[in-house]
Amino acid sequence: MTSSDAISTYQPTLFSIAYRMTGEVMVSEDIVQDVFIKWMSRPLEAIQDDKAYLAKSVINASLNHLAQVKRHREAYKGVWLPEPVLADSHVSDAKLDISYGFMLLLEKLSPLERAVFVLKESFDFGYPELAQLFDTTDVNCRQLYRRANEKIAGANRRFVIDPTQQQALLDAFSKASETGNIDLLIQLLKADVAVYSDGGGKISAALKPLVGSAIVEQFLRSLTTKQRDKLLVRPTLVNGELGLVFSQKDTQLLDTVMVIESDPTGISRLYFIRNPDKLAHLH
Repeated sequence: MTSSDAISTYQPTLFSIAYRMTGEVMVSEDIVQDVFIKWMSRPLEAIQDDKAYLAKSVINASLNHLAQVKRHREAYKGVWLPEPVLADSHVSDAKLDISYGFMLLLEKLSPLERAVFVLKESFDFGYPELAQLFDTTDVNCRQLYRRANEKIAGANRRFVIDPTQQQALLDAFSKASETGNIDLLIQLLKADVAVYSDGGGKISAALKPLVGSAIVEQFLRSLTTKQRDKLLVRPTLVNGELGLVFSQKDTQLLDTVMVIESDPTGISRLYFIRNPDKLAHLH
């Protein structure tokens, strides 16, 4: 396999690994690019398994990045949310079969638990492969994977888009944005619905999750009243899930990306990504 063939073959997978580890788009792209540069500079005979070498290099670089940003994330103002990947973005061919909300749950794991979980859960790495990658034993990898599963037990890991439900959600949000009437939208909220908003201390956002249909309804009504005439709304897929992109009417600048997490019983989570730094890769 030539270098160009290898890059086209492995790049989507490697980006997906880095993104699941870091939750950051441009950082993940830089990690993958650096790994490919180092890989191409090594003698071919020095690498027995390209896939294993590249995956391990991406994981190690991701672990290094997480160590560097640990304090920053711990001191982050408000809710920290992963950067969104839109369906029409240049990285949309990456394997993104884990829900956006589950990406946030991965933050509960230690970096090594996260690495083992990501490789096994999404990329079918076996315990022997994982043990070789992390220079440890099969038993230790099993323990890391088991601990990771226990920490996020019961979470909805993957999204399933139902066309009928998707259309109902779009109709509800379209009516709300066009007329200011959000009654149809309110009817779709589950009793324990929650809103997560990330402004990073740079733009207005709720510092804590808003939980419960009454509180979320109040938030949405206030938001609609204040912003309806100021924003343009475009539906899209965000990390494979239904989402909306809000842009300022007067400047056309991207304002917010919202991800809608739902199931057949209604809307369970709304994620508002507003931190300009987390939207920079979408301009």
